[in-house]
Amino acid sequence: MRTFTLQNNDNTDLNFEEYQGQNFLLLVFFRGAWCNHCKKQLVDINNQLEEFEKLGIKLLAISSDTKFKSSLLKTFLKLKFPVLSDEKFEVIDYLKLRTTYTIEGDKEIEVSKPAVMLIDPETHDAIYEYVGTDFDDRLSAKTTLENINKLLTKKV
Repeated sequence: MRTFTLQNNDNTDLNFEEYQGQNFLLLVFFRGAWCNHCKKQLVDINNQLEEFEKLGIKLLAISSDTKFKSSLLKTFLKLKFPVLSDEKFEVIDYLKLRTTYTIEGDKEIEVSKPAVMLIDPETHDAIYEYVGTDFDDRLSAKTTLENINKLLTKKV
C-alpha cells in the first residue's frame, strides 16, 4: 500500500507510514459521524484499545466526513486514536471502498464501506481485511482482535 497523508483533527498532517512506525496499523473505515452503527463500532474498538496495543497495533479511523465532523465525533465519543477526514476519497478510492448510500428515502451520498485493514509494518501491505457488504455489516472489536491474533500467531 502506498503511503498517505490526511489531515488530523488538530489541523496537522498525519502521514500513515510515520504514524505506524514499527507497529501494525489498523485502518478502520466508517460511513460517517451520522451513522449509529459506525459510532457503536468506534466505541467498541476504543474500549478494546489496550488489547490492540498489546498486539503492537496502532489505529486510525477514516471516513469521508469533513475534518470538523471528524473532530466532533472524536471528542464526543472520547476516542483515543486519530479520526481522519478523507473528503477527497484518496484512501477510500485507492482501496476501492467507495459506495453510494441512500438516506432519507431518496437522497444518495457517497461514503466508505465499513471495513478494517491491518497493514504490516515491514511490507506496508494489508495482511488482514474485512469489508462489510452492507451498512451494518462489521465485526466486533473482540472478533477483529481474535482474527488478528490468530494471524499474527501464525506469522511468528
